[in-house]
Amino acid sequence: MAQFYRTAARNAVWRLVLSLAIVSCSWWVWGAVVPTSDGLTWPGKIAWNDSLLIDPDGFVGKAPLLNSGVWTWITTIFGMPIFSVFAYRTTPRHCPACSCGTNGNNSKIVGGEEAAIGQYPWMVALYYSNRFICGGTLINDRYVLTAAHCVFGSDRSRFRVKFLMHDRLVPKEDSFERKVSYIMTNWFVNVLVFITNDVALLKLSEPVPLGDTITPVCLPPEGNSYAGKEGIVTGWGKRGDGSFPMQLQEVHVPILANEECHNQTQYFRFQINDRMMCAGIPEGGKDSCQGDSGGPLHVYDLDANRYVIAGVVSWGFGCAQAGFPGIYARVNRFISWINFNTRDACLCH
Repeated sequence: MAQFYRTAARNAVWRLVLSLAIVSCSWWVWGAVVPTSDGLTWPGKIAWNDSLLIDPDGFVGKAPLLNSGVWTWITTIFGMPIFSVFAYRTTPRHCPACSCGTNGNNSKIVGGEEAAIGQYPWMVALYYSNRFICGGTLINDRYVLTAAHCVFGSDRSRFRVKFLMHDRLVPKEDSFERKVSYIMTNWFVNVLVFITNDVALLKLSEPVPLGDTITPVCLPPEGNSYAGKEGIVTGWGKRGDGSFPMQLQEVHVPILANEECHNQTQYFRFQINDRMMCAGIPEGGKDSCQGDSGGPLHVYDLDANRYVIAGVVSWGFGCAQAGFPGIYARVNRFISWINFNTRDACLCH
């Protein structure tokens, strides 16, 4: 049973610390709220009491009817956090019509190294204590999708999300930044073998004004493997000569089916699961690299004339090495989790 206790303040943060048990291949969780940082009393009044089912992938299967404010669910095993989920119930917002996955000039660059200015208006640069660390992708007016390993265990107050950046050394006049209000991860990691569930959502301190200059990328439909499609990775990661570019770069790589990744690369089968995808060429030479983490692996939808984010740059063995394509978090395996945790945002279609 999951017991949710209300604190004294109406809009206070609710923290639910959960225990975990595995029953019949499903995860059942239960627990109770602990005091929040503002020192409010506990347990207070029970606001909701019901069973909460977590599926084998670790995602919430049944959500409570929330009161106004913020709820934080932190799942732990032996006191170690596995993932946290933030849920919101807010006053409905007026959301103007907008499009995703398009840029101002509606063009597409094929090949090349430096991306065209304004080609990927959803691309963001993550800074931590004034130092560039990772990329990220705007998916609506309030949330950025990035890799969990870029933000896990970090102090959100030290993050800055920079928008409309092309040259990190010479920002454009219309570049701007946002602070981070919340960090949401769904994470389980074995640092000796692989990283899985490597996705995180950053809630921005205030919404981003969407329009012709800045638009979010489109989220993918569930079930599409994108095997055989051309993927486009963008970021400020390390180049083949070992240098880090100041200008936004792009690289085009073929997306492999997971079975191809199992059979035609040097990764062990157990290292690649269905929440991951491989992209690269067998002989190496083209890949994402250090500094690209958290950034998008796009697919360009020719029929709809827009970009869709298929993956998030996650990990790999070296950079552009033969037999070791890049590994990406498969975004459409996290769509339910993303939609659930971004319900207070304005969406573009």
